Amino acid sequence: MYFIGVEAFLAIVECGSVTKAADILHISQSSVSYRLRVLEEELGFRLIERNQGIQGVNLTEKGYLYLAVAEKLRHLMDEAEGIREMKTIQSLTIGTADSISRYLLPEFYKQLYKKYKPFVLTQHTLETYESIQSKEIDIGFVKREYSMPNVLVTKIHEEDMILVRYGKQKDYMLPISPEALDSSQEIFMDWGYSYQIWHDNWWTPNRYTIRVDAAALIFEMLEDASQWAIVPKSVYETYKDRGNFSRQPLLSSPPKRMSYMIRHKNADSSLGALFEFTQSFFKAESY
Repeated sequence: MYFIGVEAFLAIVECGSVTKAADILHISQSSVSYRLRVLEEELGFRLIERNQGIQGVNLTEKGYLYLAVAEKLRHLMDEAEGIREMKTIQSLTIGTADSISRYLLPEFYKQLYKKYKPFVLTQHTLETYESIQSKEIDIGFVKREYSMPNVLVTKIHEEDMILVRYGKQKDYMLPISPEALDSSQEIFMDWGYSYQIWHDNWWTPNRYTIRVDAAALIFEMLEDASQWAIVPKSVYETYKDRGNFSRQPLLSSPPKRMSYMIRHKNADSSLGALFEFTQSFFKAESY
């Protein structure tokens, strides 16, 4: 197919004249007319009426029918160009929990921009595992370690869990025992299996005032000195200066929050450099 002729035809139709089409294509009017004529000869029929005295662009009957075909061809040409450009930028689909993506991965994403074109999906942990298993995504970041066929799990990060209180820091300098906290005033979020075991050892399960599934909600709802929550250090560091929030030492510390990278056992070999970079990035980072 004579694609530059298709381009000329569409430009004439969209601009309403050969003159204006020549301007947007940055070629002469005679070149536009020549490309249109070559296309018509290839197709075996005329696309545009050329009768004297007719103003503007008037398509022939077959020209109207071909217009839709030409639009599809232009779309295919654009897709082909996109594939050509992908030689230097590799698409990448990432599945991750919101509490990892928002608080641990921003700097990691910035580094990815240099070599990859990332598409980030916010998923629950089990959903991310299933997406890796079915190869719907390339790499996942999760907060729990599961055993699942063909899924490789690598720990990439661990961080302290912080008791967050509402009020001035000077009022929360002394360590407190977990049993001294009123569980009915807790704003609770599930931070993983190990944390849940530790949590339920100190407080009656499900006695919290409210349970949330987004860390940002904790800080939106924490507005009274009697309320409290436990969050990963990265989350606390993000919000500590956005309100009257302080941290208080616990006499019995929760287990550290772990984050894991997961990938398919038979992942595309082109992703090997990505997996190595991910591990080295988090090894170098300190939180």
